[in-house]
Amino acid sequence: MPSAIAPASLRRVDFNDLDKVISTIEQDGGVILTGFTTPEVVAQVNSEVEPYLNNDKPWKGKLFPPETRRCTRLLGRSNTARREWVGSDRLFDILNHFLSKTTTIFYDDVPTTHTTLPILSTAATIDVRPGAIGQRIHRDDKVHHVDHEDMTSTGYKLGSDVSMSLLVPGVESTEENGATLVLPGSHLWGDKRAPRREEASRATMVPGEALLFLGSMYHAGGANQSTSTNRPVHGLFFCRGTHRAEENFYLEFPTEEVRSWTEKEQIRTGYNISSPNLGFIDFVSPMHIINGRWKPDEAQYYEDLD
Repeated sequence: MPSAIAPASLRRVDFNDLDKVISTIEQDGGVILTGFTTPEVVAQVNSEVEPYLNNDKPWKGKLFPPETRRCTRLLGRSNTARREWVGSDRLFDILNHFLSKTTTIFYDDVPTTHTTLPILSTAATIDVRPGAIGQRIHRDDKVHHVDHEDMTSTGYKLGSDVSMSLLVPGVESTEENGATLVLPGSHLWGDKRAPRREEASRATMVPGEALLFLGSMYHAGGANQSTSTNRPVHGLFFCRGTHRAEENFYLEFPTEEVRSWTEKEQIRTGYNISSPNLGFIDFVSPMHIINGRWKPDEAQYYEDLD
C-alpha cells in the first residue's frame, strides 16, 4: 500500500525579500518570515506582557481552554510590540499589497481616486499552557463574513482578501507545545470545501521568526502536549480600512452616556458583538462592560462570543 502524502509545509522567506514574500503568500496563503524581529525584542515583549498573563483568569467556554491565559490591549501594554511591529514599514508594504484598495468615483463629472489602507484590527498575546487543547480549524476572516471564490484552477485573485494575521512566537514553537497548524493552499478554496486535519502541517518557529498569512487560509492553534513549556504567541491582526463604521461613535460618547441608552440602541450603533466574534473588548462584548455585567476578577464566560 502506498504511503500517505505528507501535507505541504509553509516556506521560510527572508523578511527583507519583499517580492519573494508577496509571491509566496499569493501561492501558499502564508509564509514564515525569517528575520522579522530579533530574539531580544521578543524577550522584551514577553517581559512587558507577563504580569497581565499571570493575572488573567481561566476562560469557561469554547473560545479558549481553561489553561490558556491572555494579554489583551496589547498596544498599550507593550510599547515594544507597538513600536517595533505595528510601526514596521516593511510589514505594511506587504499588508498594503494585499489589503489596500483603490477606487475611482465621480463628483458630478469629475473622476476622483481614493485609496483605503489596512489598519490594525486587534492585538493580543495568547499564552497556551501545558494541557491546553488545540483550536478548531478555521479562517480568521470568518468575522467579516467573506464569500470565498474557488480559485484552485485560476490561481490567486489579488484583492479577494480583507484581512491578514501575524503571529510572533514568544518561545520556540514545536509540535509538542502546539505550533500552529496550517493548510497551505487553502486560501484558494471555495466555501463548500471543508478543511481536514490530515491536510495540515506545523508552522514551527523560533523567536525572531513570524507567521504571516491571509485571512482566507485555514489554520488552528495546536494543543500544548508538553508538561512544562508555556507557548506565548503575540498576535497582530489587520483588516482593510473600510471594515469599520463611517462615524466613530465610540470616541464621541462617554461610557456613562451610552449606559443610559436602551440595549436596542446600543446594539444598533455597534456596541454589541457581530457574530461570531467581531467588535470585542478583552474578548467580551462591550455591552457587558458598559452595562456592568463584566467581572474581570472572576472566571470569564460569555455565550455571545465564540
